Amino acid sequence: MATPTRGRVVLVSFLVDLFDIVTNLIVAIITGSAVVFAEMAQGIADSLGSAFLVIGDRRAGRPRDEEHPLGYEREAFFWAVLSAVAMLFVGAGLSGLRGYRQLTDPQELSDSWLAIGVLVLAIVTNSYAVSLSVRNLTENGIHGVIDRFREGSQPLVKSALLRDVIGTTTSIIGLVALILYAALDAVEFDAAGAIAAAVMMSFAAVVLMAQARGLITGQSVPERDLERLRIVVSGTPGVEALNSLVAVHSGANHVRVELDLDLEDDLETNDIEVLLDEVEARIREEMPEVSDLRVDLNSSDLLG
Repeated sequence: MATPTRGRVVLVSFLVDLFDIVTNLIVAIITGSAVVFAEMAQGIADSLGSAFLVIGDRRAGRPRDEEHPLGYEREAFFWAVLSAVAMLFVGAGLSGLRGYRQLTDPQELSDSWLAIGVLVLAIVTNSYAVSLSVRNLTENGIHGVIDRFREGSQPLVKSALLRDVIGTTTSIIGLVALILYAALDAVEFDAAGAIAAAVMMSFAAVVLMAQARGLITGQSVPERDLERLRIVVSGTPGVEALNSLVAVHSGANHVRVELDLDLEDDLETNDIEVLLDEVEARIREEMPEVSDLRVDLNSSDLLG
């Protein structure tokens, strides 16, 4: 089965959010359910957050200029923060407020079966979106989704995954809450379901903010990727020693690499140029997301 592209993952996540907003808004008006209102609020927050991420991804792709000689790649991290803020204040904020109102001023639900039905549908659609995100993150089949999620790359896909996981989980919690309401005729369960959704969205927002903070402050690529680069560089004929290697995320899907090398002493200038081209080619073949490469040389001949 072909691995879904990043664009398809984000598009499916957006369409799922849009579908949730429309259906949950209609059902929330009909039934008066706080749980269904919370699902609608989450859909709005997710759509807004996805829009921020897409804007950031496009703006980060602008070419370098005099004011930004290193490019705009890091701007994607700013929009990632805005995306998390939208989840915290729009999704969690509205859901928590509606749940609190239902708790302090209880209102009986109308047609609770309709609310239950829309939540079952939300579970199905969000689960499908989750499966696409998981397949995209684990496309190489080597590392688990948790390990891949902890890495700094692919923020668009990871944000879509986290949002869809939260959407699926809150839908399940809401479904249980409404079933308990229907069985026990206790409206407090409807309020509790909305408040639980708010708590989960708050947690997700904090996780996304923490990841964005790590990227803004220059988060390194995982150690296993650093080791791969060390092996590739050290194994290049003409490289005598790899003194240092730094590889940090410079954008949503870009990495900046800095090397300090000792070269063999008998290399001529032309040989050095060929060697550096070979090092660069090997690095980009091993890690295609490398967008910037800087090499410092410490050959004794070069140092005089």
